[in-house]
Amino acid sequence: MRDRPYRQTGEGKGHNPKKSLGQNFLIDPNIARWMVDYAQIGEQDVILEIGPGKGMLTREILNSPCSFLHIIEIDRSLAPFIEPLLKRYEARTSLIWGDVLTVNLRDLSPSPTKVLANIPYNITTPLIWQILEHLAPVGTKELVLMLQLDLAERLCAQPGTRDRSPLGITIERMGQAQIVKKVPPSVFWPAPRVESVIVQILLDKNYDLASKRSWRRLLKVAFARRRKTLTNNLACVYDFFKDKDQALNLLKELGLSPTVRAEELNADDWQRLYERILSL
Repeated sequence: MRDRPYRQTGEGKGHNPKKSLGQNFLIDPNIARWMVDYAQIGEQDVILEIGPGKGMLTREILNSPCSFLHIIEIDRSLAPFIEPLLKRYEARTSLIWGDVLTVNLRDLSPSPTKVLANIPYNITTPLIWQILEHLAPVGTKELVLMLQLDLAERLCAQPGTRDRSPLGITIERMGQAQIVKKVPPSVFWPAPRVESVIVQILLDKNYDLASKRSWRRLLKVAFARRRKTLTNNLACVYDFFKDKDQALNLLKELGLSPTVRAEELNADDWQRLYERILSL
């Protein structure tokens, strides 16, 4: 199918993007269509879209065979763009006006199987944590998200790299994340000053991991001071690690170096360390 043209300047008429909400509207239907095609939406899929803006991605999702679409949008001034889109599809759509970070995603019914979104970059990290915590346990298996490049690199970072992060490690223990497409600033209005990419996150195991406070606490403490060794960071919170000999013996038991730093551990290392700490 030949790509349809889009208008960059005309898309902004009637509504000025709000910087306070991190609004950069997707204005290229070809990118929206690409995201939907990549997600391979089927008749049994229930989709959650967050931050639809003026509805560019929404249109393409509604043209897919999905059984239901949930939409969450904080900016009510976008109602003239979103509500007319949904009028023809009232039986298989739900629109929630509000801050997605305060919405109880577990209450969405039917439960989403996939999340597609051009997420405001200023809430990306807490939002993905929320999706993992509340939606993975109830059946969400795939996320196809437009993200800022540097955050995407942290989600996909390998052990031993500076971009390694608690969220990326958690995703690795729950499934996998990969950058699937680079996106130029020109497909947004206004054009952001940062590079953007589309990321796919697949969830196929440990669905309740992100909801475990003990797991998230371990990662937060371990990465609190990146220049410090793992044992020095853990000793700030866990009494066991305040005894240096005990700490070093535990690392040896796990096959880890005495001077290892948090970013050097792989996903299996983290699981073994977590289980060992729970047993103390």
